[in-house]
Amino acid sequence: MFTAIKLPTIFAICCLSLLCSAQEVQVSPVKGGVMLSVSAQHSYQLMPGETKLPTLGVECIHKGKKSSHLVIFSPGGAVVGDDTDASAKGGQAFVLTIDGKKQASSWIRYGDGDSYANVARTEPERMQFLQALLGSTVSIEFKPFLTGAPTTATFDLSKLGDAINKQSECSGQ
Repeated sequence: MFTAIKLPTIFAICCLSLLCSAQEVQVSPVKGGVMLSVSAQHSYQLMPGETKLPTLGVECIHKGKKSSHLVIFSPGGAVVGDDTDASAKGGQAFVLTIDGKKQASSWIRYGDGDSYANVARTEPERMQFLQALLGSTVSIEFKPFLTGAPTTATFDLSKLGDAINKQSECSGQ
């Protein structure tokens, strides 16, 4: 009887630890480098029967002895532009919450048109922004185009720093 109670308890603890663990980092090759991305903790419903799962990632490109880093947010589809000036330039303003602190940030369209890269212009600015994100819980508020309703995607980036350190394209080695 003691074994019967013990086994389900161990199973429950194992399942809960998997659910509570940090989000895994996906590594994908890109031209000249690598993309490390983390999926949002939850998907959102775009239309009945259609859900989307946003991602937040870092694209590392290695050229010569230098590395370049871009923080990229992919909401899973088109978004409504609130900031007309940013939208006119193909950009978007998102409200980020990093470890409980809200801040506005500007992003520009990147790649397929439904992804956005942080606007930081120089590599030191991009690295400063990336360092603020690493090891944090980050939420990004956006409005999907079809619904127009404010939606928040939350990311646990606690494993992202270690994954970046393992990639030669990200470290400049």
